[in-house]
Amino acid sequence: MSITWPFRSGRRLTVLVFAATLGAAAAAGAAPGDWAGRVDDEPGAFALLGDLEAGRLYSAGTTAVGDARVPAGSWVKPFLAYALLVCGKTDENEIHLCEGWRDPLHRCWYGPGHGRLNLEQALAKSCNAWFQCVTPRLEPGQYQKVNAPFFPAGWSDAITGSAAAEEWQNTFIAGRLTARSLSFDAWSRALAALVLGRRVDWPAGAGTGVRELVLGPPVGDPAALVAVRKGLQAAAADGTARELAQRFGSADLWVKTSSSQSPYGDTAGRRPDAVCMVVAFWPTGHPRAFIALFVPRGMAASTAAPLAGDVLRDFCRWRRMMP
Repeated sequence: MSITWPFRSGRRLTVLVFAATLGAAAAAGAAPGDWAGRVDDEPGAFALLGDLEAGRLYSAGTTAVGDARVPAGSWVKPFLAYALLVCGKTDENEIHLCEGWRDPLHRCWYGPGHGRLNLEQALAKSCNAWFQCVTPRLEPGQYQKVNAPFFPAGWSDAITGSAAAEEWQNTFIAGRLTARSLSFDAWSRALAALVLGRRVDWPAGAGTGVRELVLGPPVGDPAALVAVRKGLQAAAADGTARELAQRFGSADLWVKTSSSQSPYGDTAGRRPDAVCMVVAFWPTGHPRAFIALFVPRGMAASTAAPLAGDVLRDFCRWRRMMP
């Protein structure tokens, strides 16, 4: 059956709902549009919300974003960490010093510098300097080969083109993957596969509605995946996603934020040179829900993360996953 929900902005969302899903929503006693309305109220924002237990993918906001190519920014760091570990180019204990803007060779987005960090801390703080020190050890093609199970077909050519290994590595780290990047939808699927350690698929095509979310067989190296997840959980506990965890009400999350160069202009005094994204899975161990959120202006820690925390909390309440 078909049901239409009004949003606060005046736009309407029409989805197909199975009887069981409709019954659960009614029993929950929550307004179905609450979580979606939060996204809709943020100009240019777009979100994917997954109910991993029911196999449903919901979306809200500016639908054109789903199929649009977006700069990957720091979303690439979990994939870099995974490739470095699998290829034996680093381990969890390797430490590097981040001096922020003072180091011209390994410049980080955080001006004062993060100090000494290992891999877990580098992922939690999204430290550019740590990855700039280690990533050049990857040989041409290693990144693509190792991460291929997580991405859709054809992703390698779309990312690297004819760029030399050093160029694409530096481009990844600097967060300026614009021309060679993938769509927001593709990056979200790849991150879900990496974090969950399973093939993840849903029908292509952006739009506000409900799509089937399919979890496939296990993929990836188990030990490397565990190491990456430690960093993503640390991001929620004491990293770039702390405010997301506070808004959500729990740090039992795997989270990765991303801020990168924006093609958009300034709005409301926010950083005009940054777009921000965040992906979060709750709870750790056996996630039941996730969010992937894009906001066209601002910084992830202060703009996308708090909004994602609110939206994911309201979504989980609507789906009766939490009180």
